Amino acid sequence: MPDAQLDTIRWFHQVTLKDGRVTPGQVDIARHEHLYLFDRLELHGKSLLDIGCWDGYFSFMAEQRGARRVLSLDDPAFRWGGLDGYNFLHQHFQSTAEWRKGSIFELPDERFDVVLCYGVLYHLGDPLAAMINCFHAALQEVVFEGVIYDSDLPTLFLIAPHELDGDPTNVYAMSTGYLEKVAAMCGFARVDCQMRRYASTALRRFFRKASPRTDRAAMRFRRIADLTPNYRASCFSVPPKALLGRTAP
Repeated sequence: MPDAQLDTIRWFHQVTLKDGRVTPGQVDIARHEHLYLFDRLELHGKSLLDIGCWDGYFSFMAEQRGARRVLSLDDPAFRWGGLDGYNFLHQHFQSTAEWRKGSIFELPDERFDVVLCYGVLYHLGDPLAAMINCFHAALQEVVFEGVIYDSDLPTLFLIAPHELDGDPTNVYAMSTGYLEKVAAMCGFARVDCQMRRYASTALRRFFRKASPRTDRAAMRFRRIADLTPNYRASCFSVPPKALLGRTAP
């Protein structure tokens, strides 16, 4: 795709190109990598799965930072915009990353050193099955980002259609305790958490009331054991990818 078509693409990610131009997306990811804990990942020589890749910012940056294999997974039918942005960047960066149409409920039959799941879980009706699939697919680390609120209780907060930012696809906010408990059942422990802070001063943050449906965070987990929860597949609206092998007590 020629560079002349840059402004005709419906971008989501702002990506700095080789000539210094920036794609006109909605989200300045490069300036906010720390909010996704992406800047803390050691990717050299690693394989990486980018679930919900959209325009592919994290896929291409992982590749540029030494990842030996990158698989970008998405389904444009479930979001606005198509593949033009990804295809443009793939050609522009002369990338070897692979794009594949797929679902978090039916991940590729392959395991990766690092799994990224950014901006996905809160759009799902069955986040538990989705998280188990992510953990099963990861050999070393998983990073989630989304509508996550700070609480030790393993709870979900139901979001009505259009309640959050007018978006009918938002379903659940979830607590940090929820993610940690699911991670533990899958043999992972938390190593990082980045909560977003919207108030401009410490005093405002102190008096700010928690609003689970609007809080955002990123959480990073590392594998410490080879476990799979012993839930029966019939318990899930969509069965987890795998319920085989060793089980959590």
